[in-house]
Amino acid sequence: MKDPIKKINSGFILGLNYWASDTATRMWEDFHPQVIQEDFRRIREAGITHLRVFPLWHVFQPLRLMYTRHNAPMDYSFDDTPLPDTPAGAAGVSEVACERFELFCQLAADCGLKLIVGLITGYMSSRTYAPPAFDGRDLLTDPTVIKWQTRFVRYFVSRFKQSDAIVAWDLGNETNFLPCNSDNPDAFQLWATVISSTIRLADPSRPIISGFANSDRIDAPTVSPGQFNQRSVGELCDVHTVHPYPATSAPDPISTMRTVLTVTARCRLAEDVSGVPTFIQEFGSIGYQLCSRKTEADFYRCSLLAALAHDCHGTMWWCAFDQGHFDFYPYNWNNNGSDYGFFDRNGYSKPIVAENLAFRGLLDALGTEGLPPRKTDSVILVPRDMGGLDINPLLTTFMLAKQANLEPKFHYVMDPIPDAPLYILPSIMGGRSIYNRAISKHRLNELLERVRNGAVLYLSLDTGIFRQIPEFTGVDFAWRETVNTVKTLCLNEERLPIKSSKFLTPESGTAEVLGTDEDGVGVFFRYPLGKGFVFLLTLPLESYAADTPGFFCKADRPHYDSVYRTVARSADIRPLVDSDHPFVRLTVHPREDGSSYIFAINYNNCPESARLTVADGYSLELLRGGSYEGGVLSLRENDGALLLLRRE
Repeated sequence: MKDPIKKINSGFILGLNYWASDTATRMWEDFHPQVIQEDFRRIREAGITHLRVFPLWHVFQPLRLMYTRHNAPMDYSFDDTPLPDTPAGAAGVSEVACERFELFCQLAADCGLKLIVGLITGYMSSRTYAPPAFDGRDLLTDPTVIKWQTRFVRYFVSRFKQSDAIVAWDLGNETNFLPCNSDNPDAFQLWATVISSTIRLADPSRPIISGFANSDRIDAPTVSPGQFNQRSVGELCDVHTVHPYPATSAPDPISTMRTVLTVTARCRLAEDVSGVPTFIQEFGSIGYQLCSRKTEADFYRCSLLAALAHDCHGTMWWCAFDQGHFDFYPYNWNNNGSDYGFFDRNGYSKPIVAENLAFRGLLDALGTEGLPPRKTDSVILVPRDMGGLDINPLLTTFMLAKQANLEPKFHYVMDPIPDAPLYILPSIMGGRSIYNRAISKHRLNELLERVRNGAVLYLSLDTGIFRQIPEFTGVDFAWRETVNTVKTLCLNEERLPIKSSKFLTPESGTAEVLGTDEDGVGVFFRYPLGKGFVFLLTLPLESYAADTPGFFCKADRPHYDSVYRTVARSADIRPLVDSDHPFVRLTVHPREDGSSYIFAINYNNCPESARLTVADGYSLELLRGGSYEGGVLSLRENDGALLLLRRE
């Protein structure tokens, strides 16, 4: 499908996940149109254009299985009545629920709201929902369950495809959390193929969205193998999603660089690996133990700016209204809180609403052109995923690269190696022998051929074992030993502590030693290979950054970005504009007239000022946000500025 995102919205998607303010997940059984209409009015006045909504599966397909003697299944019914002889009855679908959804769509259209519909919503807020007939059954592999799922999807999509309010179909809310007991890694892909094909046959005009969750959980999508993997999404859907909630796991405060950029970097990783446009379909603060209403709004503001600057296509906050006061399941056990809506239980706006309106103003100011795609200059190579890949060092690689004024994209190493001036293969991990397979031989050969033709490769080592190290790094090692200590990388005037569990002692070689440890032992090397260079760091910088609280928010931390800046100079990556502040970072967005937007964002939770260095022959003009005087850009906490770069 050509430009599937544009079918959802011509610009940046700005939305909410929606359950009715008065009844939450019981809204379809306890349906109050007047309340929904008032909810929609508030939502639209808050600057929201899109809602993700959920026809809860067990309500819309309320099948019961009737049993005879010896508990033998006999017939499907609605409660104690036979399925009616209608198209809805043949699909096991409730006419009452569909009539309510029809009115719901009309109310949304009347308010100018666009809907993304999650079809198989069998999981919601930590509770599994399924028609009573399928209690205890595998909801992703059971042939009988899948038969009824396809009947529901076919009927529902065919019935509602005429609605102007609906802009996309979602496979279902976080279907990777539905019960799936199969050990076959292709089971989920087969299920998703069946459901997406059913949707496409019923309505080929609308894009299909994955609706995948994305988190640190073991059942979240992996990069490559397993049931729920990112690489196969492009075969199934037109648009991919991430649902990051970094406030629950990030070691730093909610409105600082790591937490904000985790949302963005997860989106970029998912899109770059899957090959289909990806947006942030769910994210949130998870309530007021982790933040205040002010810092929640700061986090939201900065996350929106970062998503826009990094081509993330859109965001949808979880959720529209607070839900923590409900006492029925799942809220009875969901201690995450559920009080992180745009509006409180009384419908009053929180500070986050004002931030949404301000961001809507920025989008309007950018006009129909919008913000052009950012210019990238480097590639973070995602190591081969054998089922245990830790993506956190990849996320910190993204952040370190940005602090070095690089603008990276991700690329999975098992796909053909793209052309780029700089490749980053960070903190190669080992462990069980199956994980010592970061890249295949034929892809490594492709990568090294790129280097021989003039590119630069940066490789850092954690616990992994990597083939042919002496041949392409110019370093021979005497031995490796377990140390579990902090080593200090001495690089020029910088002293950079990095914790490492393994240490390699060099014996000889022809590589140039750029940095040593505190004892003078080489740990950072550069080696010419053909027309290019290979840089080797034997300390796991990116893993250390991932494991170190405060790494991306403490003002007095060392300049770890000097490692990447050293590499970038050899790659001849020369920025047109640079910032001297580690938390004020930039993206460049070339325009058709030869000028470029410069989007500057302060990723810290306090006001910051950065000196911007502009390349010779260029001038910089502030268009919106902050203040810019004498080459110094000043920004309030978690805010951004739009500047225009022109040739003089």
